[in-house]
Amino acid sequence: MIQYPLGMLLLTTMATQKVQIAEFTILTERDNIFCDDDDLVIYGRQFMLFFDACPNAFGGLTRLNLENLRFGESDIPNVLNTCKRLNHLRLFHCDSGSWTVLQVEHTQLSELAIVNCSFERVELNSLPKLTRIVFEGWISFEDPLSFGYVPLLDTVSLTNVSLSWHKMIKLSKFLRRTPSVRRLKLGFNSEKQIWVQPECLTERLAYVFHQLRFVNLSNMPEGYDLTWTLFILKAAPNLKELYMSVWDHLCEMKTDAKERKSLSYSENKGAEWEPSATAFHHQSLVTLAIFGFRARDYMMNYVRRVVETAVNLKDVFLYDRLTCDKCRSIPSRFPPKWKQDCVEKFITNGIKSSAIMQFQTIGYLRPDHVDKLWFL
Repeated sequence: MIQYPLGMLLLTTMATQKVQIAEFTILTERDNIFCDDDDLVIYGRQFMLFFDACPNAFGGLTRLNLENLRFGESDIPNVLNTCKRLNHLRLFHCDSGSWTVLQVEHTQLSELAIVNCSFERVELNSLPKLTRIVFEGWISFEDPLSFGYVPLLDTVSLTNVSLSWHKMIKLSKFLRRTPSVRRLKLGFNSEKQIWVQPECLTERLAYVFHQLRFVNLSNMPEGYDLTWTLFILKAAPNLKELYMSVWDHLCEMKTDAKERKSLSYSENKGAEWEPSATAFHHQSLVTLAIFGFRARDYMMNYVRRVVETAVNLKDVFLYDRLTCDKCRSIPSRFPPKWKQDCVEKFITNGIKSSAIMQFQTIGYLRPDHVDKLWFL
């Protein structure tokens, strides 16, 4: 936690001078991995004492980042009410005790990130200027996030490790109050259970996806059927770009069987979707990018299905598997150059398509792909 005298000096300066952009970050001595309940309570009290000592200074903040804090029930609403200029708020590993509901209202907030916070539910009641939300890691049995008045919401990023007791989310219901969303990221942290329920949407529900232009399906588990993702194509007629990464990131996954069982990790095998008997064509998709492509039947058949469905597809980018510094030594199963022609012929055989297929290694990742792969 920031030293009190230094913090007072900084915030007093903000309170007495006009500052266009003011960002404040609270860091705790202990990392979130090692923080227990007592630590959260102590850090939370320290922050609120600091906050209560200089509310005028906090009123000038435009960006606020908080971590490892346990708040009282009314603390976060009080912080939001005091920080009237705030346009960015990030809460990491914060809560207000067991199974509490966080209600958020603010007139200026445009970016909100709630990451690994133990709220039963987050209710975005009134955020008239909110354009982006990042919501990662929830504990709720039911829908963990609800949208109230968010008329400008453009970008949504949802990431979770789906446990055996989690309810699968129907996006048409989950996002029904956000028809303005154009960019959507769904993250699965390489886990076997997909937390999205594939749907056959009625016309009444399809309006939710009508504005979608970009979808990123992040860190899907390797080896499982990808056909379920086609329901997004069918539901989003104006979608331009579909990105997906398929990656068993062993450095971060729970692999011990006993530990997985104790933590209620699911052993379900992906997700299934029963498409209608009538084939559909997608007129808008121009780019398909897959990171972690392997020359396996389930993946080649999936790319073939997209190429056949997206009649105006221009580019198909097939990348090698993603890596981090710890897992660079894992053997790649990307098709070698001598086999890439065979893979392309298998995918395009009998299909009239002008799409250009490009096989890429991660070492030559295009800058525009980097931005979209890791956005938010």
